[in-house]
Amino acid sequence: MLISFLSAKGSPGVTTSVLALAARWPRAAIAVDLDPQGGDTLAGLGGGRHPARHGIVELLVEARNESLHAAIGRHVVRPAPHSPPVLAGFGAPGQAANVPWDLVGSHLVDVPGADILADCGRFVLDHSVSAVLRRSDLVVLVAGSSLRVVRAAARTLPLIRRELGTAGEANHGHGPVTLVIIGPDMPYTAEEIAGGCQTEVAGTLPRDPVAASVWSDGAPTGRGFQRSRLQRAAGVLARALAERATECRGAASSRPGAGLNGRVLR
Repeated sequence: MLISFLSAKGSPGVTTSVLALAARWPRAAIAVDLDPQGGDTLAGLGGGRHPARHGIVELLVEARNESLHAAIGRHVVRPAPHSPPVLAGFGAPGQAANVPWDLVGSHLVDVPGADILADCGRFVLDHSVSAVLRRSDLVVLVAGSSLRVVRAAARTLPLIRRELGTAGEANHGHGPVTLVIIGPDMPYTAEEIAGGCQTEVAGTLPRDPVAASVWSDGAPTGRGFQRSRLQRAAGVLARALAERATECRGAASSRPGAGLNGRVLR
């Protein structure tokens, strides 16, 4: 199962959201940093304690001689005791230029024994990871609730659907694209954002700077971290997204002409 997360212009906290959700995912999960602009999970959450050789670039090099599934276990690390397993991202933006993204997506969609939560960074037109998005069971756009951010999300969603080949399929139900709102009611509610963006909101996460700093900057967890507003909400949202991704895969598999993992053969 592959669930890909994106941000629009001005959106907060995709990496933090992915890590918080992966830590509370109802099944085994790996957080994979695919941001073409370069990953910072090991520098932030990991505090620079892990060597740079553990990452997507090194995995792809090894995958030339063996299957990616066989090699991935050697490159996944747990940067902190409370962390989910993580596959670190690119050390520099230029490294993403020559990546065989469709091959990456085809492998990540069915990693044995684990769901993949992919941090794909900020969405731009002709996004280099669009091939991964097209392989995903579910694509999640992370947004805030201010007018500026909601407006950017509303403009970005049709572009994402175009990349997925689902242009014109604005959905309030169970399509392959959904929204997660960080800090709702500031000022717009999740319901208002769903209506304005013509897209279902799968759930929300609170603005919880203290708990978020654990994921973004490797801050100490403290005794109350697992009971923080962020982690409690992440548990609820993780279950909803896992269920939604399973439903989307089942729906895709039932379409006429569906091939491997429900992808329609064209």
